Amino acid sequence: MMGEIKSFTRERLLELFYAMYEKDAKKVMQRLIELGALQPTGDLSSVRRSVQFFLDHLQSQAPDQQQTLSAIGEDLFAIAQDQPFRFPSTFAFVLRAFSTLEGIGYTLNPNFSFARIAAPYAQELLDMRQKQITPPQLVEEIRKQADDARSYTMSMPHRVQRIEEFTKQLEAGDLKLRVRVLESERAARKATTLQMATMYTVLGGTLLNLGITMSNQGNVAMGNGSFIAAGIFMTLFVRSMQRVKMLDKFEKMI
Repeated sequence: MMGEIKSFTRERLLELFYAMYEKDAKKVMQRLIELGALQPTGDLSSVRRSVQFFLDHLQSQAPDQQQTLSAIGEDLFAIAQDQPFRFPSTFAFVLRAFSTLEGIGYTLNPNFSFARIAAPYAQELLDMRQKQITPPQLVEEIRKQADDARSYTMSMPHRVQRIEEFTKQLEAGDLKLRVRVLESERAARKATTLQMATMYTVLGGTLLNLGITMSNQGNVAMGNGSFIAAGIFMTLFVRSMQRVKMLDKFEKMI
């Protein structure tokens, strides 16, 4: 297995590591978008909350399934619906490389820990980043923060005015807010799945009856074809009912 990670990808992966270390969900999402692992479409607030939750628990003990679903269950459902994440080919190469190294390590030493081996290199990257900050850069960063604070203070009256205008529009009924109700989405998805299951049952039963009729009339080929089609629809029916069961289980765990 041979391959090469482009310099742009290496830089973005390094910045992704720094963003994860800082526990900055917005920076993590931006780096994932630049890497092509996250599509900047639809509602990304659920993604941001989920990323922030996992960043907050990155160094602590991993939360169990019940705790995770209680905290961000609704957001995980929204992510499963929107499917904003992608899996670039570069990530596949990186994961294969790491899995190969980890497999070799476990073969040579059963007590091998990839995290323990990688920790000094991660610390080296963090130290290198700190050393790259020179005094002029530090002064520039402080001045930039001061400029941002001044701009934020000067824009406060305008922001207050915008909030007041927004409140007046709400009171007058001139503003319509789009609200995403995940409970309604789950109910609609469950209803659609049940409708499809009903349709599969009707079609499967009809084809089964047709197959029996054809077989009794001596048309074995048509009868077998009807039986096969009926089996396919019954399989789809079983899968639909499994989805409904999973949705019910998910709702109980939230």
